[in-house]
Amino acid sequence: MNSQNYVRKKTRSFTSVMILVLGLSLAATANAQSSGTINQMFAFTCTSGSNKDTCPQGARPDIILQGSDGNFYGAAQVTDDGVSDPQGGTLFKLTPTGEFTKLFTFTQDSSGFLNGNNPASGFVEANDGFLYGTTVNGGKQNDGVLFRISKTGTDFKVLHNFCASANCADGSIPDGLLLGQDGNLYGTTEDGGSSVAPCPSSGCGTIFRFEPTTGAFTVLHRLTALADGLNPFGMIQAANGNLYGISQGLNVHGFNEDIFQFTLADKFTVQFKSVPFDLGISGLTQGANGNLYGAFESIGVDDINFFEVSTEGTGFVAFAPFTTLAGTTTIPSLFLASDGNLWDTNFTDSAATMGSVFSINPQNGTVLQTFAFDGSNGHSPLSSVIQAADGSFVGTTELGGTVSGGSNEFADGTVWTLDAGLPTPAPAITLLNSTSGSVGSTVLINGNNFIGTTAVRFNGVSASFQVLNTQFVSATVPSGATTGPVTVTNAGGKATSTQTFTAN
Repeated sequence: MNSQNYVRKKTRSFTSVMILVLGLSLAATANAQSSGTINQMFAFTCTSGSNKDTCPQGARPDIILQGSDGNFYGAAQVTDDGVSDPQGGTLFKLTPTGEFTKLFTFTQDSSGFLNGNNPASGFVEANDGFLYGTTVNGGKQNDGVLFRISKTGTDFKVLHNFCASANCADGSIPDGLLLGQDGNLYGTTEDGGSSVAPCPSSGCGTIFRFEPTTGAFTVLHRLTALADGLNPFGMIQAANGNLYGISQGLNVHGFNEDIFQFTLADKFTVQFKSVPFDLGISGLTQGANGNLYGAFESIGVDDINFFEVSTEGTGFVAFAPFTTLAGTTTIPSLFLASDGNLWDTNFTDSAATMGSVFSINPQNGTVLQTFAFDGSNGHSPLSSVIQAADGSFVGTTELGGTVSGGSNEFADGTVWTLDAGLPTPAPAITLLNSTSGSVGSTVLINGNNFIGTTAVRFNGVSASFQVLNTQFVSATVPSGATTGPVTVTNAGGKATSTQTFTAN
């Protein structure tokens, strides 16, 4: 069946177009597979055709998020499948019980996919209640778009067409978004920006900001190959407020992995450079100890290693090889879960040929648990997991699943859930946007795991609040509040601010 041909959503320009992932095997340190079960929440149904397969719900879903309303939102990368260059895509909502609603379909007219094509990076829920995302292709220049959509799907808008500036100075091929501590959106583009040699003519890539409140799009930095590397991706904002990501560094032997730091005061610094031919293939994650975690491939031996390094670029540790990979591509970023371990998905391995969900010990990289896909619940999980407010994991697979249609219908990807017995995620407070205020004023609380918040208190006094997304809660200073810390409570526990709030 044509749908079984694996087509990766995009490749990095530093490597040849070799996108089939083959022959992965779990490291010998892996424990026996856990008894937990991965359950299909929803399967995307496609219909076989003579020239191509049609997928009106979408197919090959990417990473999803849990919105402030408790529902799950995501993007399916294509609507036309089984062809050499799958196109289109959809945006969708899923209730926790698996009820599917299609919010938007990316369609083509005589001028192309002007609203975008291949939404391969998932959503960010901003403080205004809208969902924001990017597409790899489409738009006026076919170099991708930044878009916004309401949770009902009734309000879709293209906010920026990439490569709209001369020589693509504003970037091209966006890699996704993150919600910053200031409420703005930040992202990278793989290409565009500076094309001054030794950057290729397509450009070395950019870091950009979008301000939802004003609609302003700003290029913050254009990478230059010698000083900064090129093709940035996998960027996060650490607890210290700085942005960290991966770029491909240049050296006399070829490419290597660079880990960069970018401050919002416009200072770009390469914090760490790997040895030649160790190439970054996943985005970064910050662990509970404040260090950064990611993965790289050692070209030549084709080993994949997870690593740990401080935000200063010191103390780099490469864990024992996890898998082998034939052909360089990206793999999902690790996720710090409520058990204190790092979780991820694996495309395929000798013990689980259709892929698995696994956890590793952040201290030494030892594999702790694995949960296998069997095809009926999906296979080929190529996006990282999220942990829902109830403690379960939710993720996607790009292939497989079970549908109950006719003989010409098949499943082309799933949204799945996994109860691995983990505790409910406790909230965490990073900062208060204001450390003083009068009764009735509004305070934005920034942190994580705010979905399902049950109480906000100012020095013990209950306050009215609104959960804006998993990173922000808006609270009203209550009558009777006194000077002291702010707390946020959910089913997983209580977080206390390190900052003192002064009640005026």
